[in-house]
Amino acid sequence: MNAGKRSFQQGNPGEAATAYGAATAMMPDRAEAWVNLGSALLESGRHELAAAALQRAVAIKPGLMASHLMLGDALRMLGRLREASASYQHAVSLQRVPISLNKLACALRAENKPELAEDLYREALAMDPGFTLARMNLATVQIELRRYDKAEEELGALAQLPLPPAERREIENAQLAVAEHRRLDKAITDLVEHDDPAPLEAALRQSPRRIMQTDEGLLASLQRYADAAGRLSNQPVPIVSDLPGEWPLIEAMFMIPLVNSVDEYRAMKAELGKGPKPTTLQLQSINMEPAIRAARACQLDLQDPVKAELHLRHWHALACHKVPGFEPGHFKFTQNWIPDNPTVRRVEPALASATFRHFIRDIYSKLPAGYARAAVVQMAMADLHPFADGNGRVAYTWLNRELEWAGLMPGLFHKKLGLEGELRKARRAVRASGGDLSAMVAVITRAQHYAREFCAELAAR
Repeated sequence: MNAGKRSFQQGNPGEAATAYGAATAMMPDRAEAWVNLGSALLESGRHELAAAALQRAVAIKPGLMASHLMLGDALRMLGRLREASASYQHAVSLQRVPISLNKLACALRAENKPELAEDLYREALAMDPGFTLARMNLATVQIELRRYDKAEEELGALAQLPLPPAERREIENAQLAVAEHRRLDKAITDLVEHDDPAPLEAALRQSPRRIMQTDEGLLASLQRYADAAGRLSNQPVPIVSDLPGEWPLIEAMFMIPLVNSVDEYRAMKAELGKGPKPTTLQLQSINMEPAIRAARACQLDLQDPVKAELHLRHWHALACHKVPGFEPGHFKFTQNWIPDNPTVRRVEPALASATFRHFIRDIYSKLPAGYARAAVVQMAMADLHPFADGNGRVAYTWLNRELEWAGLMPGLFHKKLGLEGELRKARRAVRASGGDLSAMVAVITRAQHYAREFCAELAAR
């Protein structure tokens, strides 16, 4: 145990895990040994093993708050968000202290429950007014609650304090994002409500220098995908000559997906035709039809970085129009992570615009049309993640347009093929392989074949 402690203090979590592992072998019924092992494994990025060690600690000594708290961390890093929230909740029930309240609040926030998170941040700060991490989280959650004046006030006050570098960076990013929201809001409203893109294009071309920095590490990752695209080998799936006129609606229904077969599509179309107010999921699907139609007309504009950003924001604005909880057309204000793959680093909010434009200019514009661009676009949207939400549907829309523009069949990603199934696995395989896109293209091809089968069945019945 002492050897593990020394290694941990010296910044060697791997060596610490080895020592703590030996301790658990000698003292398998001592919960503290398993907690220490779990902590070292967490620090060294071995999240599955960390969760197993901490679950053992919980089983041995259920009343130890630290084991539940760290188990929540391990589960969150594995993308098991609901289980993580439950573990944090258990920790809070054992010991209602600032750190446990803050972690539970962050988990609830990731579950789109900002009001509950706000209450917990305030409770943590009432206990410890100097807890700057909770204070920063309270300030940034105001953005998600659309209290921009309050967010600016609290962020400005925090910026005057001596803060750790990571916290200061997040504060600065949030301040820039709120300023951009104010600068672009009217232009985006004109785009959404009056279908007038000119004000937003003018505003984007006048972007202030302070938001024109790029994420060089992320751009390097996107370049690796592009380099791998040149090695792709695939059998093209040509577009069918009789692609249905209602294709945009068909594709839209598969975005979430709300339907997974011809029968389900026809039933949903009939239900929507009856006129009752659509559900939130139906509205999100219906909105994709105009987004797809708009995207089809943008091929040449995407060579221009500013126009590409304009169109991306327009697709998102159409996709999220009148959907509760969304900011249509606005890039994200706070850093986001994806529950099913939280270790993947996304672009910081203040760097999103410039990084996207550099991707268009230096990478996208140099790729051949077809599978190469389609696969790279899918990975780029996943890693950039420029919007707070709705990135997946925008990525599907763009991917299919790249296929159509190359004379290839667009794809339909039913539930087993989409982001809850094979496409998710393909993204992980691409990252794990250093950029090899073959797994992604394999899923895209299956989606194309399924789309052809769907169209044939629809026409025959």
